[in-house]
Amino acid sequence: MLTISNKSRYGITALLALAEFYNSGLLPIKDIASRCDIPHQFLEQIFNRLGKAGIIKSTRGKNGGYELAKPPEQISVLHIVNALEGDIEFVSKSEDKNDVIVELFHEAEKKLQNILSISLAALVAKQQKLRKNVIYDI
Repeated sequence: MLTISNKSRYGITALLALAEFYNSGLLPIKDIASRCDIPHQFLEQIFNRLGKAGIIKSTRGKNGGYELAKPPEQISVLHIVNALEGDIEFVSKSEDKNDVIVELFHEAEKKLQNILSISLAALVAKQQKLRKNVIYDI
């Protein structure tokens, strides 16, 4: 079974928080970790990779923190997953292209990549819509 790693799940979750606060200033990593229920040290490792990939940027110091390096419309979930996990591959690119099974898995890769091409901005909008649709029982 194909499963998303905690690294990718936490990375996407933390970047959703940064996207929600885009243009509102820097967010300290401890606040992001607490808000998203992510272990602080693990989030530091994730943010290190995301910083190297040019997805986020940081400012040190008393008023330091993290922010998205680009607008949330320009950052896709696929970009995040690729930065944290490497390229999505079900089968090796060197596999025989005339093999029907290899062809099937290449098609699955393309479809997954298409789905994951959603931007952080679109994902934030979906998340906000879901929150509005929650029915609270008293």
